[in-house]
Formats: sequence, structure tokens, C-alpha cells
Amino acid sequence: MKVKFLLLTFLLLFARGCDFYSTSLWFFQENGMAGETNPLTRYFGVGWNGLILTNIILVGLIIAMYYYYCFRYKPRRELNIVPQNYREYASVLYFDKKDRFYQIFYKMPNDKRVIIGHVGYVMVRALIVGSILATVHNICQFYGYGFYDTFRDIVKRPLYVIYGAIGLSLIGFYVHLLRNEFREYQKSQEATSI
Repeated sequence: MKVKFLLLTFLLLFARGCDFYSTSLWFFQENGMAGETNPLTRYFGVGWNGLILTNIILVGLIIAMYYYYCFRYKPRRELNIVPQNYREYASVLYFDKKDRFYQIFYKMPNDKRVIIGHVGYVMVRALIVGSILATVHNICQFYGYGFYDTFRDIVKRPLYVIYGAIGLSLIGFYVHLLRNEFREYQKSQEATSI
């Protein structure tokens, strides 16, 4: 677990550094902030120092939550209700009821440690994916690569594709986490019943 934590932390920091480099290509050009799509810059006028500070805080929180997941978080193996699949498992884990999976998306769980661990696991991976996609987008656009211009002509709004890919990665990593935890739960139940 220690190696995985160090590897993903390094990848996250490297990917964020690449994203900052690619953003700086545009940012320091004349009128570079005018085309910036980061909501902090676009809507609130946050400059380069503010973006760096905000990212240090957010990335630090994500790393702290991922550290918690890797070294402190232990999914409950004793549940009041026996779940039949990963959705029921998540519902029982979060709300102690089988039929509350849909509430995961808008309601805080009874045990806050679960959400801290899960957010750490999912966000570290999704932020790596998002940073890599943003880096590729910025570099290809800045240097005017022909294949990327063709891609932009086809999709019209590449940021929608990027945000869609980030959203899908969030969902994919979360489902992967829940399925893994459910499998571990099933193994622990089989081991105790023997």
C-alpha cells in the first residue's frame, strides 16, 4: 500500500505540474488570461498566484484524504444488513439501509470516515486523468498540431469531451472501488462462515 500511495502521489504531483506548465504557455501571453477557462480566473479574476495557492490547498487535501484511505480507512466488515451486490453494499455502508444507493450522490453518509476514504481514492485518480487530458489539450492547442485541429473541428467543443472523460473517470473509479470493497466484504463473510 505504501508503494501505491507514493506512486499515485508522485503521478498526481507530476500531472498537476504538467497541467500548470501547459496552462502557463497561455497564461503569460499577451491577453492570456482572457481565454482562460478555469472558473477561478474566468469568473473571479484569480491570477497565477491565486491558482497556485488554490491548487496547493486542493491537491494537499486530496493527498491527505488518499493517505487516510491507504493507511487509516478500514471498511466495515460487520454490517447490519447483508448486501447482495455492490450497490446494496454501498447503501448499507453509507446509510445502514439496502435501498438508498441513489442518496450517495447528494447526502452525507452516517459514517463520515467512509466518504473521506472514498473521496481520497477516487479523486487522486480522477485528478491525474483530468490533469493529463488538460495538459494534452493545452499543448496541442498552443502548438497548433493539425490532428488536434481536426479533432476540434469534429467535436466542436473539446472541453466538453474533456469534462465528460473526467466525469466518466470519476464514475468508473468509484464503481471500481465499491466493487472491490464488496468483493473483500464477501471474502470476509465466507472466511467467517467456515
